[in-house]
Amino acid sequence: MEESSHRAGQHAATSILLVEDEGLVAQDLAEALTRFGYRVRGIAGEGSQAVQMAQTLEPELVLMDVGLRGEIDGIQAARLIRERTSIPVIFLTGHSDPVTLQRAVAAGPLGYIVKPFRDHELRCAIEVAMHKHRADVALREREAALRRNAELLENLSLVDDLTQLKNRRGFLELAKQALKVARREQHPLALFFMDLNGLKQINDSLGHLAGDQALVDAAEIIRGTFRDSDILGRWGGDEFVALAHVAGDVEALQRRLRERMEMFNATSQRMYRIELSVGSALVDPKAEETIESLLCRADAEMYRVKRAHRNAS
Repeated sequence: MEESSHRAGQHAATSILLVEDEGLVAQDLAEALTRFGYRVRGIAGEGSQAVQMAQTLEPELVLMDVGLRGEIDGIQAARLIRERTSIPVIFLTGHSDPVTLQRAVAAGPLGYIVKPFRDHELRCAIEVAMHKHRADVALREREAALRRNAELLENLSLVDDLTQLKNRRGFLELAKQALKVARREQHPLALFFMDLNGLKQINDSLGHLAGDQALVDAAEIIRGTFRDSDILGRWGGDEFVALAHVAGDVEALQRRLRERMEMFNATSQRMYRIELSVGSALVDPKAEETIESLLCRADAEMYRVKRAHRNAS
């Protein structure tokens, strides 16, 4: 008696939807399941009803008679339940012919019991099915967690902590891929190298927190200038880079960048101004120039612009 009560306590949490179109058989099965300590969540007599009840009642297991009357049989119902939920199914059938077995296996059940069967065979099939289902769920959850952790670590290794733009490694990896696509599909691209002017003075006069904020502000201006599909990065220190699709003149993007800087400087309450020196290099899709070579060209152009600005001042 104590052993029977212990078994019942073990299985009390398992709720079962019973699908059987023979009333007396369904009643006998329901009584047997209750005797084992399981909870009968509901009884369905047709395949379509079983699908609806599985979605509504959300049992932990479905015991499904294969040879149901109605529009769809038990195998079709099980397939629909599998498509719409993650509830495991055990088939109950009086048929063991190869065709029925093949159809049943294709529906992906966690058990297959041929009638007539003994009570302990049914209980064992349920326990094995539930154990396998829980193990499968736990495995999927672990795999999902590992994927999330891997994605997080990958993102952390490719993103600049301060500005949330790509860091040097992230920019290079994405830019190299974009360059290959541009050459293959003849997309016009341009590489921009940008330097935040006066960062040392901001750090010296206002402190490094203000300097960090200036870098964040510059990154926001750059992000607002370029498209979401463009690749933006903080190259390091006060330097930023962008690999952008250019539909027309490169000057149009530089003009938009200047306009955004002017708007920021006119409306912000900062104790500093954001001024970016910009150099660019057009990508020739027919050439085999590397991203490193493009960066060198854009960097040299940026310093030419910076020197010209200093001489003009």
